[in-house]
Amino acid sequence: MAYPSDSDFQLYDGSLITQTQFDYNFQRIPVFWSSGNYDINVNSITATTYNGLPTNAFTAVAGESIDAGDIVRFVGAQVYKASNSSSAGITNVIGISSTTTASGQTATIETDYYNSFSSLTAGDTFYVGVDGAKTTTKPTNYPYTLGKAVSATRINLDLSEDSNPTGSIITIPLASAPEGYLLCDGSAVSRTTHARLFGSISTTYGDGDGSTTFNLPDYRGLFLRATDSGTGIDPDASTRTNRGDGTTGDNVGTKQDEMMNKLFLPSQASWSPDSGGYFRTMFLRSYASNPPGLVATNFEIGFPNEPGNEIRPRNVNVNFAIKL
Repeated sequence: MAYPSDSDFQLYDGSLITQTQFDYNFQRIPVFWSSGNYDINVNSITATTYNGLPTNAFTAVAGESIDAGDIVRFVGAQVYKASNSSSAGITNVIGISSTTTASGQTATIETDYYNSFSSLTAGDTFYVGVDGAKTTTKPTNYPYTLGKAVSATRINLDLSEDSNPTGSIITIPLASAPEGYLLCDGSAVSRTTHARLFGSISTTYGDGDGSTTFNLPDYRGLFLRATDSGTGIDPDASTRTNRGDGTTGDNVGTKQDEMMNKLFLPSQASWSPDSGGYFRTMFLRSYASNPPGLVATNFEIGFPNEPGNEIRPRNVNVNFAIKL
C-alpha cells in the first residue's frame, strides 16, 4: 500500500502507534504498524463482539443479501441495508460493506472510509438514501450524513444525524423549516409518515382527524414561557388553558391570554393630555400624614409611543420548528 499519512499512525494525543493498542478514549480499534513495509493490519471483530467501538473494519453476519458499496446498519447480531424510507428514521448506521454477501454469510464493514466508488466529486457531502444507497440530496424527513468525498473514488465516513432529540424545538430565522423539522404551526400531519415524532408527542397538541393524523404544537405569534413547576413565579399557572388534548393548568403546552397587572393610584390622581389627546403625564397629589399642610407632588410617567393594540417588549419575528 502507499505510504500512510501521519494521521494514520498517530493517536489523538499525538503519540505514535508502536504496537497493537487502544488510545486512551477507545477512539481507535487496535492497529499494528509493521516497521518493515508500513503495512497497517486492522483487527477484525465479529458482530457478536461489536459494541459500538469504532474501527477501520469489522466482520458481521448479513441479515439479507448485501452488495459491495451498500450502506449498512446494525440490528441485533446482523447487518442490513440502511434505508431512509422508514417513518421511524434511521438508527445504528455503521458503515459501508466492502464485500458482496448473501444472506447469512459474513460481510466486511468499512467504518473509516470506503475507497471503491467511482465518479464522485471531491467535496460533495453524501447522505444515507434508500435501500443502502448514497445520495447527495439531503433527505427531507430524516437526513443522516454519510460523509464527504475526498476524491473520485473515496468517501471519508462521518456518520451522524442531527443530535437534537425528536420533539425538541429550535428557533429559526427562516420562513420554512430545515430538513428533519416541521414548523410549529398547529398543522395536522400523518401519524405514519412522522411515526417517530408521533411516538414522542402523540396527541398532546391535538388528535388531528382522530385516526391517521395528529397536530403539531402551534406557537405562531406567541412567546414561550417555562412551566412554573411550583415556584410561584407564574401566579396564574393553575388557570392556564387547554393545550390541545384537554390538559390545563401548569403543564407543558398549556396557554395564557394577555393580561396587565393592577395599577394602584391614590384618589387624588389626574391625567394631563398632550396636544394629540393622548394621556402621557400623570399628576399625583400627595397628602402629608399630619395636616395641616397639603403637599402637591407631580410624578411623570412616560410612554415612548402612541397607545397600541397590545402590551409587548421590543421583538423580532422568528419561527419555531420541531425535530422529527
